[in-house]
Amino acid sequence: MEVFDVIIVGTGGVGSATLYQLAKRGVRVLGLDQFPQAHHHGSSHGQTRIIRQAYFEHADYVPLLFRTYELWDDLERDSGTKLFHRVGLLEVGPSDGILIPGVMRSVRQHNLPVESLTPAEACERSPFLIPDDQQAVFEPTAGYLLVEQCVETHLKLAELAGATWRQQGVVGWSAKQNNVTVETATESYSAEQLVICGGAWSTELLTTLGIPMRVVAKQQYWFTPDSSAGDATNWPTYLFESPHGYYYGFPAITSRGAKIARHSGGTKWRKPRSLEDVRDYEDESMVRQFLAETLPSAKDLAFTQQACMYTFSPDEHFIVDHHAEYENVCFAAGLSGHGFKFTPVLGEILSDLALGNQSDLPIEFLKMRRFK
Repeated sequence: MEVFDVIIVGTGGVGSATLYQLAKRGVRVLGLDQFPQAHHHGSSHGQTRIIRQAYFEHADYVPLLFRTYELWDDLERDSGTKLFHRVGLLEVGPSDGILIPGVMRSVRQHNLPVESLTPAEACERSPFLIPDDQQAVFEPTAGYLLVEQCVETHLKLAELAGATWRQQGVVGWSAKQNNVTVETATESYSAEQLVICGGAWSTELLTTLGIPMRVVAKQQYWFTPDSSAGDATNWPTYLFESPHGYYYGFPAITSRGAKIARHSGGTKWRKPRSLEDVRDYEDESMVRQFLAETLPSAKDLAFTQQACMYTFSPDEHFIVDHHAEYENVCFAAGLSGHGFKFTPVLGEILSDLALGNQSDLPIEFLKMRRFK
């Protein structure tokens, strides 16, 4: 049986970052994943993810975002790879809704550089039609991350720093004081510490915690707008709150076209269903309706689509903590569809927890005790 200091189960967004953080600290670390590196079977794929600091979900995330911006810059410098594109973020919604008031709370509490725009000013910066009764803000330091390249870069630098990575699906794990054992279909491994970054498979890997997590498949769409919408390669990222949910999107960064998705809704996940087989015609219809209202030139365009997974915690905030029964097991789970931008800082936090250190960052609001 091979022995390591730390074993990481799952090497998508958070797991790959944790593997890198531990490896560069000189830890003998093993990363295990049932799928190939930067695969498209989970939550960390689909070309792009939005990154922003004026966080409407909860102002307590903002200190973590300050640190994650630093870590993305470090990763780009260390790898020589451009991963974070600061094209800005346009956010639109009713003044008495969830999105805009939440953004402004974070702006006031953390003195963030966000511009308030009239609907006319927002239209000048984007191709969208924005009704006069809506409020708009623009966050110039926001943008998008190249999601697969981020995972690939973390894994590449982790292996260069001495980490071991293997494509082996985990069938079980056990823990006792100062030792954990992880079983795959072909091998058994031992370590002092275990870090679980299972994404949608957290519902199986962390069953004894008794925290219900809900997994849904979400659709992402690509389309090519016509010239009346301007140069789609120069669009900002965007996030709209509408009466029918939240919609977000990206500029066209490849020949695939501009990307759009609905943050709300989703298809209940039933394993072992393949993501390639998941279609959500209601979701597609709602996205088309949103485009017809905000970008009329796109209403008749063909879409391509790809599904990914959201794993919701009961309150839709992350869970980052030690296991309730085993101090030498820690985990991140329930990222609830808004976690990828945090992956470097979550990797740093989990590395601290695995090495017996308390994180210097304010993560009390993410711990399990809130569910008791």
